[in-house]
Amino acid sequence: MVKLKAFIIGKVKDKASIGKVQLIHSFSSKSVRYIHLALLKSTTHSSHKPPDSNYVSDVLSYSNSRYSPAAFAAVMSRLRVTKNAFVAAKSLIVYHKLMKSSTDKFEGFDRGRHNLKLNDFLDKSSNLTVELSRWVNWYALYLESLSWISKVLGSFPNLIESSKEKAKEKDSVSSYQTGYIMRQTESLVSFFEHICTRPETPPLFQNKIVDEIRELVIQDYFTVIRLVMIRLQVLSERLIKPGMEPVGDPGSNDLSLILVRLEECKESLSGFFWRCRRLAEDFWSLVG
Repeated sequence: MVKLKAFIIGKVKDKASIGKVQLIHSFSSKSVRYIHLALLKSTTHSSHKPPDSNYVSDVLSYSNSRYSPAAFAAVMSRLRVTKNAFVAAKSLIVYHKLMKSSTDKFEGFDRGRHNLKLNDFLDKSSNLTVELSRWVNWYALYLESLSWISKVLGSFPNLIESSKEKAKEKDSVSSYQTGYIMRQTESLVSFFEHICTRPETPPLFQNKIVDEIRELVIQDYFTVIRLVMIRLQVLSERLIKPGMEPVGDPGSNDLSLILVRLEECKESLSGFFWRCRRLAEDFWSLVG
């Protein structure tokens, strides 16, 4: 009975939201109105499933157009006003996919400022929403960390598994000064450290939205592994080649400290090994 009541209330809220958007954006361009409607339909209150892929695709179709800022703004607006854990989690998933699909340099969150202010988000409607709220808190900070990596690297980390792409990336990294490579590597390691802080999921807790979040995080994780491997390889080559500037630094950018930090992440990240076991084994062999 409680679930039925929540479902009906959710349906009413979804219908009201659509009506409100149609009214507010009645004088907006057709594209802006379409973005908001597609977003609402992909992040409904009534469904406890991940965002509808068809509507998400509609939003993403604007990610590399002049309406890209409008798409990001629409999701941020949705996040700022909702108090529903399902809506918040699904909206963050859409935001994540917008970041991944955008070819422009993504500015995202300001370092050290929680633009979305979701660190205190809590939906007490049920045990499920309380648990999902923990993922909303963590996921918002995760996207902030991912945004920071984009700023450090100059673009969103989208390195694919191909010899040509890896060779191109290594050539680029090889042209950097050692200190800059160290700073990049340190930021990438911080990203791993944040993944390690993901919520502990109770044994009986099952939710397809959380599964979708995990899947996106795993994809990012293996992309970043490739980026870190290349940087560690370049740094290692510089250590053994005569005439190159020394990498050792008594400060926080010391390579040995970075390797120690990586080792401390290994156990927490071992649950992802099944996806690309050989890549994971090669990476941790390089670290160790």
